[in-house]
Amino acid sequence: MRKLIMLLALVFIYQTNLFSDIPKLKFSKQDIRDLSGSYLEGKVDFENPVFADVDKDGDFDALKFDDGNVEYYKNVGSLNYPTFVLENRNYDKYDRIFFIDPKMPYPMFFADMDGDEDMDMFVIKDRTYDKSQQKYEYKVSSAENSMGLDTGTLITIILVLVIVLLVLAIIR
Repeated sequence: MRKLIMLLALVFIYQTNLFSDIPKLKFSKQDIRDLSGSYLEGKVDFENPVFADVDKDGDFDALKFDDGNVEYYKNVGSLNYPTFVLENRNYDKYDRIFFIDPKMPYPMFFADMDGDEDMDMFVIKDRTYDKSQQKYEYKVSSAENSMGLDTGTLITIILVLVIVLLVLAIIR
């Protein structure tokens, strides 16, 4: 079901300028897996952030989606050692159609996976603690943006799909 949601979301993306000038960096699933701990463990005080290079400086910034509002947290650290500072409480808005406020289902990264200069989606689905290495290991899934489109609208599509799933759960 989750793979279907990601696939449907990618099908409905359209071109926007939000992420169009991001530096030409490629990230593999392993790269995102390695970076996940640096970005998720105690760096933001909200669940399921969305990470994208909003300010186009080569590292990932954080976006928080809550109650129809998007907050932007600038990474003032580096790619490998992020530090987030609230830059804009009202970075963007989205419409709430129902009385339920959808939340991001998982933490997500938007980055170019294959060097084709469009943003692909990486989803952090799970984490387990590795006692021998004394650190968390993250399970990363990815979805290639094979249509050559930008992913600025993907977040909105995911929110709509979450709303639909919640409504279906309520109806049952």
